[in-house]
Amino acid sequence: MMSSLSPIRKVACPLFLCVALAVAGCVTQETYKAQVIRTNNFQRQLAEEEKRSADLTAEIARLKNQVVELEAQNRALTAQLKEAKAQVVRSLEEVGRLQDEIKQARAAAVAPLGAAAPISKARGVAPSSTEPPDRLDELKDNAASPLMKSNAGTPSPAAP
Repeated sequence: MMSSLSPIRKVACPLFLCVALAVAGCVTQETYKAQVIRTNNFQRQLAEEEKRSADLTAEIARLKNQVVELEAQNRALTAQLKEAKAQVVRSLEEVGRLQDEIKQARAAAVAPLGAAAPISKARGVAPSSTEPPDRLDELKDNAASPLMKSNAGTPSPAAP
């Protein structure tokens, strides 16, 4: 009887051993290498994502600083703009005041009969940009000015 059990034992023992090893967690060399490669890939991807995350965090901090700087610059420029607008308003008020003074001076220069008294004007002073030259001698003075004489010899680019 022993001889008949022996061949069964010879086959059953290695089979049992293989089943026990498979159940216990033993894997083939190929499966192990594949798992190692997979694990290494996951570690590499994790490192890349951590680096990317750190880069993005630094970029966010840089952009937040830039926003703060731009807001400060915007406030400074807004203050400059308000000051410039106020200066324009003051200048316009001064121009209006000066125009009123000119009108008053002209009105005071009118003769009692309604004839305008001649207003003496310094030679070489051009009329203001807001009032046209209304006297013939001013036009002659402007035409005889040194600037006009120096340009008289050179033709205009628009001349045919």
